[in-house]
Amino acid sequence: MTQHTLEYFASAGRGEGIRVALHAAGVEFEDKCWTFPEWKEFKAKIDDSVYKGGLPVLTVDGKKFAQSSAILRFAGRKGKMYSEDPVVAMRIDEVIDTYQDIMGNAPKGLEQDALKAAREEYAAGGLQNFMQRLSDCASESASEWIAGTADMSIADLAVWQLTSMLRSGDFSHIPSDYTDKWPLLVKIEKAVPEHAAFKAWQAVKAARK
Repeated sequence: MTQHTLEYFASAGRGEGIRVALHAAGVEFEDKCWTFPEWKEFKAKIDDSVYKGGLPVLTVDGKKFAQSSAILRFAGRKGKMYSEDPVVAMRIDEVIDTYQDIMGNAPKGLEQDALKAAREEYAAGGLQNFMQRLSDCASESASEWIAGTADMSIADLAVWQLTSMLRSGDFSHIPSDYTDKWPLLVKIEKAVPEHAAFKAWQAVKAARK
């Protein structure tokens, strides 16, 4: 049997969508959750390039893979949360890549006052543009899911990861109700946790506690 190990933190972040998709696919995997102090110490010592860009990292039969979007797509293909239709797949990719653009372009590494100013500027400009594009994708969808799929796709999981992060206040200096400007995204934010695949994974986590 193929062995899978997903390394991330216990928080949802960029990892929860992967966990949901892997579990929905029936893939048994070790869910290795680092604490932030453990990860900081490990990263300072390790010389393996796969960890240099951060987490998540997925190991498949001893071979390690980085990049959360690549891992999410792998999990999506396994769990039929991707699409074999190239046009639909392109929309799924667009949503996931927009999510990554949002995270990658977010100001970081600044002193507190400078970070606050930069994040507020981002919220009023670049972030708003990205969110509007995601909302437009949802508007063009012929179904309740953002990519027009008949069922939840990994694109919806990416939207949920983004909106739940914003809602939690973890994205410092961005109001927790920021997403409310885009009701179609809020609709997806609420629909994903109600999906059977999402609930099934949450039940597994609850049983482990």
